[in-house]
Amino acid sequence: MVTAKRDETVTAKRDEAAAGLLNLSRSAALAVRLGWQADRGSLLTLVAVQLAGALGLGMSLLVLRAALAGDVSGGGGMRSPDASSVLAGLGVLVALRTVGGILDAVTTARRRILGVRMDRHVIALVLRGAVRADLPRFEDPVFHDRLQRAVFASRGQPVVVITTLVAVLQALLTALAVSAVFIAMAWWLLPFAVLSAIPTMRAARAERNATYGLHYDLAENRRVREYFERLMTGREEAKEVRALSLGPLLRGRWDAAYEREIDGTVRTQRRHLRRKIGARLAGDLLIIAVVGAIWWLMGGGFIDLPTALAALTGLWLLSTRIQMVGGLMGTMAETVLYLQDLRTFTAPGAEERPAQPPPTGFRGLHAERIAFTYPGSARPALRDVTVTLRAGEIVALVGPNGSGKTTLAKILAGLYSPDAGTLLLDDAPLADPARLREVSAVLFQDFVRYKLPAVDNIAFGRADRPADHGEIIRAARQAGAHDFLSALPRAYATVLSKEFTDGEDLSGGQWQRLALARAFYRDAPFVILDEPTAALDPEAEERLFRHIRHLFKGRTVLLISHRFSTVRSADRIHVMDGGAIVEQGTHDELMARKGRYAALFLMQASGYLDPPHEIPNRPLDAAPTPTSR
Repeated sequence: MVTAKRDETVTAKRDEAAAGLLNLSRSAALAVRLGWQADRGSLLTLVAVQLAGALGLGMSLLVLRAALAGDVSGGGGMRSPDASSVLAGLGVLVALRTVGGILDAVTTARRRILGVRMDRHVIALVLRGAVRADLPRFEDPVFHDRLQRAVFASRGQPVVVITTLVAVLQALLTALAVSAVFIAMAWWLLPFAVLSAIPTMRAARAERNATYGLHYDLAENRRVREYFERLMTGREEAKEVRALSLGPLLRGRWDAAYEREIDGTVRTQRRHLRRKIGARLAGDLLIIAVVGAIWWLMGGGFIDLPTALAALTGLWLLSTRIQMVGGLMGTMAETVLYLQDLRTFTAPGAEERPAQPPPTGFRGLHAERIAFTYPGSARPALRDVTVTLRAGEIVALVGPNGSGKTTLAKILAGLYSPDAGTLLLDDAPLADPARLREVSAVLFQDFVRYKLPAVDNIAFGRADRPADHGEIIRAARQAGAHDFLSALPRAYATVLSKEFTDGEDLSGGQWQRLALARAFYRDAPFVILDEPTAALDPEAEERLFRHIRHLFKGRTVLLISHRFSTVRSADRIHVMDGGAIVEQGTHDELMARKGRYAALFLMQASGYLDPPHEIPNRPLDAAPTPTSR
């Protein structure tokens, strides 16, 4: 029984080691592939230079032995080196050193060029992976941890792997060159050189695993710190942070979060520093023992002085190179572990679909018994929702905060896929939510304020086609944004943020008009307006809703609003509560029903009516009491 358990443990460890080696190989291959894609010329140059350097070192060792051997005999039977031979050998060594210096300069230049190009290439892959991820993933903390680790891995880590691989290649080639010389001089020294590096390699592997484990555990901690940094350095947050004197509090929390990483790093390094020192001492003691043995053999006349000196020099070079390989492999293996995160995040997924032509029209959209729950949430956001939007209709969604209005809008816009239920576009089952995104224009309440030129803020409505300046101006006029955009210092070319040179700021209402212009420019048959007038003044709001049928003529409009007065003219009103539709109908039908809608409408309307006043008893001819204005 005990033997069986031991065998299972050994098998499990062997499988784990094999899986780890496979992952390391795949990630290392990924780094090489990324380097090849980014700059194959620099990569080939680095490999060629390292090969030349290794051959040069092997030649140096042979030249050294030849120079020490000489060809003039001494009086004691020992061969002594000839002065001219030594000088010639030194000349060759100097020449090789000069060539090596030139190659080092070439290597440094090429490594830096490769590093810049690889950074751009790899970070672009991470950004592409983030952009193509489905929207529900951004509700999942695990996805954000994976993204953070992938971003960390993209910042220079592939370059580290490439340069380390090149250095490992040079060290291996050097070791092979020296080993070839050893075969002719003292082949029996090879095992000792290899044995001297084993403790260092084992210590490096243990440190690598511990360091990556710490990095893996700190992913969310680093995201929290980055959030505190944004709060303390962001322009939009600056006013409230100072108004509430939040600086010391935020800085203290940032420091406490950082302290966790420092503590973990200190513990890891202290633990493994002792192991690395012990490993290095063990390897060096073995080399010292070998040196003593060679000294004894030379004293006994078993080997001559030139061979002993060349062998010792080669032993030192070989052991140094093998230890270097061990250290480099440890460094590379740690970096390769990070590349596993990059490889996983940037791998092609199900969300990558072949491009399809957009639908040619929009006859209607029907959602049947839709249900949806956000990742990590125990409470469903939508429950058994059925709604129909026909071509040319204005349909309104109303209800209290958290009732599911915006979630339903995101599903109807193709941003979320429902967990249950059916979506029918033009009476056909919808297989790909991207089809809905093609026919939709969405104006969210929390729309993005792009700190870019005004023309981009509008043209982003149709980023899949070249910007049409005439259509941009037309969309801005429809949204009431043309006048204030034309008055900016550089008109539509003005950058909309004071954070940048010659930039200008807009008011909240102006930003909302600009976002509305973006929706007009998209020119989609299905328009979703989520609180489109939240930042507009009452006059501009009334004007928008008075002309909404004209502005969006021929389009289907889904209107979300908390202001019941703005939805009275909708063709149909859906009242949501607790993730479900509790009432639907026209304004008059819902008011006559005296249900949830009527209660909310009257409650909101009462805020605009003066409370009844008692009329004081006074003579009819009495002068009126003056009132303040």
